[in-house]
Amino acid sequence: MMEKTLLAFIWRHSRRDQFIVVCVTLLLFPLLYLTLELPKRIINDAIGAQSEVVTYLGIDISQTSLLLLLCFVFLGSVIAHGLLKMRVNTMKGVLAERLLRRFRYTLVGRILRFPRSYQAGVSEGELAAMVTAEAEPLGGIMGDAFANPLLQAGQMITILLFLFVQNLWFGLTAIALIPVQAWLIPRMQAKINLLNRSRILQVRGLASEIGELSEGATVLRQHGGWRYRKAAMSARLGKLFDTRFEIYRRKYFMKFINNFLTQLTPFFYFLVGGLLVINGQLTIAALVAAIAAFKDLSDPWKELLTYYTAVQEVSQRYIMIVGRFTPADLLAELPDTSDLTETAPTAPKLCFENVVLEDVDGHQVLSGTDLTLASGSWTCVTAPDDGDCTALALLLLRELSANSGRVLWDDQPLGDIAPASIVARTAHIVSSPHIFEGTLGENVMLPLRQQPGDTLTDAILKEARRSGNSTESVATLWHPAQDASDTLDRAGTDWSRLIELTGGQRLLLARILDHPLDATHDTSFFEALVAARGDITAQLDRSELLDVIQVFGSDVYVDALTLPENLLNGITTQDQWLDPNATAVLVDVLTELGLRDKVLAQGKLIAETLLEVFDSTGTKSALFQRLGLPDGILKDLELAQQRIEQDVRGKARQKNADNGLFLSLSLNIPAAQLDRVFSDDLKAAVVAARKKAAEISPALKADFVPLDPDVWHPRLSAFENLIFGKVEPTSRNRREKIRTLVVDVLDRQVDPANLMNLIQNLPTTRRGKNLPKQLLEQISIAQAVVKKPSLVILDRALASQDTAGRNRAMAALRDLLPDATILQLETETPKEGMQDRDIELRQGHFTTLGQDGEETVQTTETTDLQRKVLALRRAPLFRELSRQQLRLLAFSARWMTFDADAYVFRKNDLPDGAFLIYEGDVSLIERTDTGEEAFVINPPLGTLVGELGLIRNDPRRLDMRADSDVTLLRIEADDFLSILETDARTGFKLIQSLIGYLDRPAQR
Repeated sequence: MMEKTLLAFIWRHSRRDQFIVVCVTLLLFPLLYLTLELPKRIINDAIGAQSEVVTYLGIDISQTSLLLLLCFVFLGSVIAHGLLKMRVNTMKGVLAERLLRRFRYTLVGRILRFPRSYQAGVSEGELAAMVTAEAEPLGGIMGDAFANPLLQAGQMITILLFLFVQNLWFGLTAIALIPVQAWLIPRMQAKINLLNRSRILQVRGLASEIGELSEGATVLRQHGGWRYRKAAMSARLGKLFDTRFEIYRRKYFMKFINNFLTQLTPFFYFLVGGLLVINGQLTIAALVAAIAAFKDLSDPWKELLTYYTAVQEVSQRYIMIVGRFTPADLLAELPDTSDLTETAPTAPKLCFENVVLEDVDGHQVLSGTDLTLASGSWTCVTAPDDGDCTALALLLLRELSANSGRVLWDDQPLGDIAPASIVARTAHIVSSPHIFEGTLGENVMLPLRQQPGDTLTDAILKEARRSGNSTESVATLWHPAQDASDTLDRAGTDWSRLIELTGGQRLLLARILDHPLDATHDTSFFEALVAARGDITAQLDRSELLDVIQVFGSDVYVDALTLPENLLNGITTQDQWLDPNATAVLVDVLTELGLRDKVLAQGKLIAETLLEVFDSTGTKSALFQRLGLPDGILKDLELAQQRIEQDVRGKARQKNADNGLFLSLSLNIPAAQLDRVFSDDLKAAVVAARKKAAEISPALKADFVPLDPDVWHPRLSAFENLIFGKVEPTSRNRREKIRTLVVDVLDRQVDPANLMNLIQNLPTTRRGKNLPKQLLEQISIAQAVVKKPSLVILDRALASQDTAGRNRAMAALRDLLPDATILQLETETPKEGMQDRDIELRQGHFTTLGQDGEETVQTTETTDLQRKVLALRRAPLFRELSRQQLRLLAFSARWMTFDADAYVFRKNDLPDGAFLIYEGDVSLIERTDTGEEAFVINPPLGTLVGELGLIRNDPRRLDMRADSDVTLLRIEADDFLSILETDARTGFKLIQSLIGYLDRPAQR
């Protein structure tokens, strides 16, 4: 548990360091007293001496020598006091940063322990703000917690002691108003603390609302809800403004009272001290020293009050942050692999004994059911809802506890197994794994990585040193019967084998082609890639694909490169827009080459094109953003164009700045982004001037990486490097053919180990947004394979794969994990697969599906609502609805029965509902104008009939007749339409149904 107060946290984690800082602080007070006493001695004993020889401390010394001595002692005291104070402040700063780092690290650790239900209700932006911005002010107090009040209080005591030594009344006057301030200021600060607490809560709510607004901006624009949201935001900002205004009012009023009380004392000093000096009862030097000392006294007193107010504020902040990071059901400490003592874990036998389980929403998933999964078996459990699958997975992962009953892992209760054992021996494969920013290899090897930059072997050695266990026993935690030295190699081999078995290598290579590759680490490998260019070129030529590639270095203008890159035959090292000032050297080169006027004319043509296409509102479009133009350039171009027109009529002179602006357009925008705007004459002139351009300005080439056909270029993508050119943008289909050909060449000619190295270094963005769905699914499987678990949970994995792809991946998983117990969780029973047994979860109980029918393991009497939910589940249109949506729809649905030969509805009837076929046989009949049957459709059980009529609101086009006694579930039109409005997936399925209906006439 975290400490409840800020001071308790500081004391626990830094009491030794705080003691050292306090001891060093105490050394300041003697030096401070010297800096107060010596000025008085200098004035009275040296400057005010009545003779040239002065007896000082029993020693006769000249007045000048005494003055020099006292002055240098004073200077030394000031320097020593300043250096020591600097040292104290440095120590406090370092201590504050260490404590702040520990505090933030603790908060991050608690985020990893949040239960899922709590994590879902906390905004990422809110957590980030609390760990960063809200925690920042705590650092200012952590270093000052004990040393600062001691320093300020010690300075006050030292100064007061000096004042009492000078005169009793001076001392009493100095402390007269301190009790008043000590009583009044905390009470005023308490009101401010309450307001600060309210302000912090409002800022958190604002951060959460801004995040929600950002995510839903598109929806608001589409549906017109921005006015309400902006009004709500305005109200929240107004409330925050009122709170901050009240804080300012009270805060500065408190400062006014404090400053007023502080300045009353100098008033009495001037009044009373002046009278004492006039009456000869006090020297002027003593009065001056007293006034100077009191001035020094006010500073530590103000610092003490400031420290008090800051402590009160940040203590409230600390309590609020810790409270937010301390949910009632916070998980125990993260698993420690040193707790695991098993050796060579085997595939477990899992037994559910009378288990009652509710998901995080309180819905019952299991109702006292029993089930046994044999060791090494592959069992597929089909649950009616996604939430049921998730709950079952969380139960086995120990992130959700059973309400009653127990789950046995090899005759040992699951709750008694060390969390580290569950982590090490269980793999949870999902369809959309969380991907961290980094590389593909870092994400796949995540289960084996311990520290940033560690290899697995390094991690095992560190863990062995920390826990005192042997490296072999630590390695066994993850990979049984493997030595620590080859664990990582085996993991990489397993991953490579998985890629080979699933056919994912080509998909990965295709993704690699889009990224630049660093050739500095393995020069021989990249030399082989460069050598493969010739084979690729030959293959492209034979496939008649070479004509759509603009090859670098040839006597052609490459439209995908900028004009300077074409002129200097290289790739620029500057990624930002080159403004007119930055292009001055280039313009000089163009002038000497005789190309400036052509480039300027080209720039004016580009400007005319941009002004014709875009206006002030079009700058936000994706097309405009793709050009990479700087902000405000469109307005500058418009003004420059107006000045040109005025100059043509003789009203104004065109400025050199306008020419620079036009030239920058030609020098920054590639021709490929503006179709047929760049003239062929200009392109030909640029190509012809290449050789001379390199001779005119060799220094300019330092900003460009030369395009050498024998060198790998790090600023080009792998695809562009291998074809050594750019594909014309109008050839998308042929581009894909070229990519396929390049992948074929790589697959044949490059060593598999080197290709695997490329795959491991494939960049990944946060949440894997740069990767396709199929690749994300393969990452989740690869994480399990390298981990070598004894229990694998396939939680609706491989959802985007076709049947062949799923079967291939499943077979690869079993091949690489031949002895593991595998539990496959699905919402639909797969028609084919690797499973040994199929089980359905019905009304909280498991039902085994056999070859000769269904064998019920446990049955219960179902309620009418449950029967309706099961019936709705049969319809593909409703299969992906959430449990809550299904229950609402089932609640409003009504059972209807019809005798044989009865008509449910007839042609031209108005649609008043949709009908789900639950029991019996029905016919949908289309009749001719004479009433004869044109054709008849016999829909199977679970078919939803009449839904399209509800959408179109047209009369029925068919007759629906009961061929036997039938039971139907009638869904009201309003309820059906409300589902379509609130669930996008159901709407998409309906579109697919519509397409199917449109195809039927063609099929007939």
